[in-house]
Amino acid sequence: MRLFDSHSHLQDERFDEDRAAVLGRAAAAGVETIVVCGEDVASSEAAISLAERTERPGLLATAGFHPHEASRATTAALGAIETLARNAGVAAIGEIGLDFYRDLSPHDVQRRVFDAQLAIAARLGLPVTVHSRDAEEELAPHLETFAAESPLGGEGRPLGVLHAFGGTLDQARRYVELGFLVSLTCAAGYPRNDEARRIAAGLPLSALLIETDSPALPPQSARGTRNEPANVRAAAEVVAEARGVGVEAVAAATTANAEALFTAPVPVEAPA
Repeated sequence: MRLFDSHSHLQDERFDEDRAAVLGRAAAAGVETIVVCGEDVASSEAAISLAERTERPGLLATAGFHPHEASRATTAALGAIETLARNAGVAAIGEIGLDFYRDLSPHDVQRRVFDAQLAIAARLGLPVTVHSRDAEEELAPHLETFAAESPLGGEGRPLGVLHAFGGTLDQARRYVELGFLVSLTCAAGYPRNDEARRIAAGLPLSALLIETDSPALPPQSARGTRNEPANVRAAAEVVAEARGVGVEAVAAATTANAEALFTAPVPVEAPA
């Protein structure tokens, strides 16, 4: 069974002491590809470096400013993200978006930085990995503009993914219609996360990805511990149970969806 962890933070310092073992467990669990997501310039650089140094499982990097870090996204820093995003190992712009739950950056700054990074993705022909918390409705105008400007839609490719989606099934359907995929984590199995399981059952398999968001959001059976990519099977199992299908079918579909999103050739604008 082939698995694809569509969102992790393997460059996080919590993996520094045993990262090789973590990667080994992922490979042993059937995880063939892991996306390592940036949250600012330094973590994006670290994601790219880790991807370049790792042969198995295959690692892909993203570059971007997380909404928590939006206040630090100066013009120069955003320029650095665009430069990093031209690296062949960068599969998407991310983790970008809006977070109105923790409010670690002002809302107007988050919106401005989100739009600036969506524009980078459109220029480079890259998909986006989108973070949203208590801002699922707020995303709509930003993503609608991106959908109109990105070359990916015209090629029939997904525009991006709503990672660790915490909205409603109706909201998820809206973004799928716009051209995005929706990703679910191991947290979809938490007892109170009924809406995530409704999303797992209600969206077509062709619209779903799975992820760990390591080191966060471990499976219910391991709450309170560090999460890791080997656990992405737990997310697949939750989706399979919600849909009444075998886990192999979920693994195959979500892997194919992730490969279509992250690994198909993309047109990159030549440097000015």
